[in-house]
Amino acid sequence: MRKNLIVHLKIGKSVKYSILPILVLGTVLPSLMAYSNLNFILTSDTTNSQNSYYNLNVEPDTMPILPLNSKLLAENDTDVLFPDFLIFSIEIANALIDYLYDDVSGGFFAGADEHWSESTRSTEKETYDNAQAILALVKLSDALINQTQKDYALEMAEKTGSFLLNELQDEVFDGFFTSESFRYKKPGIQAKAIQALLSLYEVTNNDTYRNAAIDTYDFLEGQDAWDNAGSYAYLLSHSGFVLERNPDQHDLYAPDSKRADHNALMGMALLDLYREESNATIRTTYLTKAIKIYDFFNNTCRNNITTLFYTCLTGSNVILNPTSADVFSNSLFLEFLAQLYYVTEDSKYYDDFFILLNAVMTYFWDNVSGGFHATHSYLSAEERDPKKYTERLFYVMRAFDEAYKLTNKSFYYNLMLDVFEFLNNKLYDNTHYGYYQLTNADGTPGTDASWNYKITRTQSLSIYALANLWMYSKPGVLNALWSPINPRPQDPVTISAAAFDSDGLSNVMFNYSINNDPYQAIEMIPHSIIGNMFSTELNSNGNFSHGTRVNFNIIVNDTLGNRTVRGSYFLAWQDDIWAPEITGIGIIPGTEFLVNTKFTITVQAQDVPSQGDVEVVDLAYHLSGESEYYVRLNKTDQHIWTVTFAEGIPEAGTYAYYFIAMDDKGNVGHNAINNFYVRNPPVGVLPQSLVVAFNLINLNKTPKPQ
Repeated sequence: MRKNLIVHLKIGKSVKYSILPILVLGTVLPSLMAYSNLNFILTSDTTNSQNSYYNLNVEPDTMPILPLNSKLLAENDTDVLFPDFLIFSIEIANALIDYLYDDVSGGFFAGADEHWSESTRSTEKETYDNAQAILALVKLSDALINQTQKDYALEMAEKTGSFLLNELQDEVFDGFFTSESFRYKKPGIQAKAIQALLSLYEVTNNDTYRNAAIDTYDFLEGQDAWDNAGSYAYLLSHSGFVLERNPDQHDLYAPDSKRADHNALMGMALLDLYREESNATIRTTYLTKAIKIYDFFNNTCRNNITTLFYTCLTGSNVILNPTSADVFSNSLFLEFLAQLYYVTEDSKYYDDFFILLNAVMTYFWDNVSGGFHATHSYLSAEERDPKKYTERLFYVMRAFDEAYKLTNKSFYYNLMLDVFEFLNNKLYDNTHYGYYQLTNADGTPGTDASWNYKITRTQSLSIYALANLWMYSKPGVLNALWSPINPRPQDPVTISAAAFDSDGLSNVMFNYSINNDPYQAIEMIPHSIIGNMFSTELNSNGNFSHGTRVNFNIIVNDTLGNRTVRGSYFLAWQDDIWAPEITGIGIIPGTEFLVNTKFTITVQAQDVPSQGDVEVVDLAYHLSGESEYYVRLNKTDQHIWTVTFAEGIPEAGTYAYYFIAMDDKGNVGHNAINNFYVRNPPVGVLPQSLVVAFNLINLNKTPKPQ
C-alpha cells in the first residue's frame, strides 16, 4: 500500500512531521469527448501586451507543424482536475523519496516495479540517477513558496549530494564511478555530477560542491580521455585511461568510441563551470573546450540533409551507425546549442538551434499517436524504433523549453504541453503514481513488465520539468475540443478548452473568423462543474451552409497581463455524409446456438459523428453458398437495437453475418463479416435457451431491401 503522500520534515533518523498534504489529482489531463481528425496548425504570438486580445481583427501569425492527434483524449469525465504543475511535481517527488530513497545509507536506488514494491527495488545506486535527483530537488526548492517546504527539498538535495561525494566519488583519482558496483567512469556521468554539484553550490555557497565539480573536470583532463580534436572517449578506467575493452557484454559501444550524448552533456557541464569561474584564463579553457565539442560533432557526426546528429563515432571518427539517428542525442544537442548561444551570443548557435529543432519535429514526431519516436531510420520507416521512452520525451520538452526562452513565443510553450499531454495520457500511473519507462508507438503498454518499471532518472526529470513549467509567467491552455465534430448546417457547435495559470486567470477568449472575414474575439464562459474548463457556442441559426469554415484560436490572459495563444484550428459545416457506426455487438464471433432455440442479439448503432439519426438496422446472415437473409432489428433505447429469433434457426451450419445501418440522410454503414454456428443438440438432450431475450419479437425472413 502506498504511503500517505506528504512532504516530510525529517528530524534525526525517525521522526517525521507532515507539512504539505497533497491533493489527489486523479487523472491529470482532461478526459473529454475526442474531437475530429481534422488537421490543424499551431500558432505563436509575437506580443506580450495586456490588452492585445482586444485588437485581433487580423488573422494571427501561424507556424505550421505536424498535426496532433485527437485520440489522446477519451470520453467525458466531470471529476477531472487540470494541471497544477507544482502540486504534480511534489506528488512525484513524494513518491520518489518515499519509495526509492535509502533512509539508512542515503542516495536513491535505480528503480522499482510499477507498485514500487520493495522486493523489486533495484539494489544499485547510480551516479547519474542521484545527480539528476539533486538537480530536480534544487529546482523544486526554487519553485516552492512555503519556506519550510523549500528547506526540506533542499535538505534532501544536500543529503543526496553527501551520498554522491561519500559513496560514489573516487577518493584516490577523483571523478565518479558509474554506480556502486560498476567502478568505471563515463564522461556523461561526470557531466551530470558536475552540474548537480554546481547547482548545490549556487544555492548553498558551500565551496565543497564547487571544488568537487572542478576536481571531476580535472580528472577527465588528467589522462587520455580528452581528444584535443574535440571529444571525450566513452569508457574510462577508475584512473582515467581509456579501457582496452568494454567489460559490459550488453553494452554495444567500444571504450574509445565517442558518443554524441555524453559529449553534449560534457559540453553543457563545461559551460556551467565557465559561468561559475572568475579566473579569465580558466574560463577561456572551459569555453574553448565546449566550442570544440560542438564543432567536432557538427563536422563529423551529422547528416547534411536532415541536419540530425548521429549517435556515435568510433575511435577513428567513423560514424558507428549511419543508418539511424536517435531523439535523445539530438535533444541534448539542442540544449547544448541553446547554452552556447546564451554564453557567446553568437547567432550561428541560435540559427543552428532552430534548424535542428525543426529537424527533430520533422523526423521524430509521431503524426498518428503523438509523442516522439525513439529513432529515425535512413533506410525505411519500418527500420526505426517507434517506441516512446519517457526519459527521452522529457528531454525533448527541455529543448522546447529552451526555444520558449529564446523566443518568448507561445508556440513552443504549447509544444511542451503537447508532449506533457502524451506523457500523462500514456505513461503516467494514476493509481500508484510516477512515470512508466516506455510505451509502444500507439501508447499501448508492452507485455514485458520492465516497460512499467519506474526509474529514478525518469521521475527526477519529470519533477524538474513540471516545477519549471509552473514557474513560467505565461498561462497554459490544452487542446481545444468541439462538439459535434462535423456539424451539419443546422447544428450549433460548442467549443471547449482547459486553461490554467499559477497567478490566476483574467479571461479566456475565443478568437475566430468565418470564411476568412476579420477575426473577432468573445469571452469564453467557465464550466459550472469542471474547474478550469471554458466554453462558448457558435450557433448558425441556419445561416451556415455546407462548406462554411471557421478558423479560430484560444487566447488566455492571466492576472499579470501575460498572454498565451493556443492553436489555429478550423471546423467546417457540412451536409451529413457520414455513415452510421455499429458497435457493442452482442454476439461474439464463433458463438454456437442450438437449432430451433430462442436467442436474442443486441447491437449499438449510432450516426457518426453522432449528430444524425439512425433509421434502420438490419442483420444479414447466410450459410456458405446459399442465399442471404435480412432481419430488421427493433430500436429499444437511444442507440440500442435488438432482434429476437423466437424459434431459433432451423438449419445447422456455419453462418456468415454482418449488420447494416442507414441514417436519415440515406448514408449506409456496416461492420465486418464474422461467423456464428448453429449446432444440432446432442442425442437425448433437449434444446435450452442460450440467451435471455430482452423482448419477444416474432420475426419473419424478409427479402433483401431494395
